[in-house]
Amino acid sequence: MKLKLALLLVLVLLAALGWTFVKRPLSVPKGMGPVLPPVASVDGVSCSVIAGADMKSQEGFSVRGGSLTKPLITGLVAFVVEHPQGRVLIDAGVARNVREHLETTPWLLRTLASLTVKQPTIDALTARGLAPDDLKAIVLTHSHWDHVSGLADLRDVPVWITPEELAHARSEDEGGKLYRQLEAESPLELRELTFADGAYGPFAASHDFFEDGSVVLVPMPGHTPGSVAVFVNLRSGQRILIIGDTSWTKEGVDWPAEKPWLARRMVDSDASGVRKQLVLLHQLQRANPDLTIVPAHDARVHAKLAAF
Repeated sequence: MKLKLALLLVLVLLAALGWTFVKRPLSVPKGMGPVLPPVASVDGVSCSVIAGADMKSQEGFSVRGGSLTKPLITGLVAFVVEHPQGRVLIDAGVARNVREHLETTPWLLRTLASLTVKQPTIDALTARGLAPDDLKAIVLTHSHWDHVSGLADLRDVPVWITPEELAHARSEDEGGKLYRQLEAESPLELRELTFADGAYGPFAASHDFFEDGSVVLVPMPGHTPGSVAVFVNLRSGQRILIIGDTSWTKEGVDWPAEKPWLARRMVDSDASGVRKQLVLLHQLQRANPDLTIVPAHDARVHAKLAAF
C-alpha cells in the first residue's frame, strides 16, 4: 500500500511539473495599446550584434508552451550602438574565458545547454581595428553571467548600471556570482544609471543617453530588480527595443507567454513583474508597427539585425 501511495505521489508531481510546460498565453487587455513618441531622426546611428557564443537547448525550456523536442539556439551577444557621440555596448557579450564563467551558473543550466564559443567581444572589436578605449560605455540590461562575461576583457570601459541592479548583483543571489567574482578580481569603472528624463510612452521615467532621443533607456524590473530595456531609434524610422531577459524568445512577446516554472525559479526575481512586462511589450508591439522587440538571447531575432 505504501509503495502504491508513493508511486501515486510521484505521478501527481510529474503531472504537475508537466502542466508548467503547457502553453497558457497571458491575458492581454483589448485595444491596440500605448503608442510611442515619434522616432528621433539622428544621422549616424546604427545597431548591430556581436554574436559571442551559442547555447543549444530545447524551445520548451525557454518559453511556456514551446516544444520540448524542438532545438533552440540561445545567443550570447553584445549589441553595438554606433552614434556620432560615441560607440556603446548594450551588455558585454562573452569573454575569452567564457567557459570558465559558465562554471559559475547552476548545475541544471549547465546540464540542459551546451556552449559553442564564436567570437568574444574583445576579439570582435579587435577584428574591426577597435580597442576598449574606442567604447564610450557599456550599458548592462542586468547583471547575470551571460551579460557581464565580456567585462573581464573590457576593464577600463565605464559600465552603466542601476543602483537597484548593483545592489542585487552584490547580494548573495546566485545570478550575480560571476559579477561579484569579476568585481573582486579588479574594480570596474561604474556609472550610476538613473531615470530622470521623464516619461517615454507608457514608461513613467527614462534616461536619454545621448540627449537627442536616439537611445533611450527605460526601467524594466522583473527578471531582476534593476533590469532595463533600451530603445534604439534609427533615422530610417525603424525602432529597436532590446529587452534583456524579460523574455528569452520572440514567442514570449508574441503570444505572450512567460518562461516555464523551472526556468522562472532559476532566473526570475519577480515572476509577477515579468508577466506585467510581457503584457506591456505585447501591447507595444501591437500598437507600434515600426518597433522590433529584441530578446537578448533569441538568435532568430538577432539574425534580422546587422552583424557587427
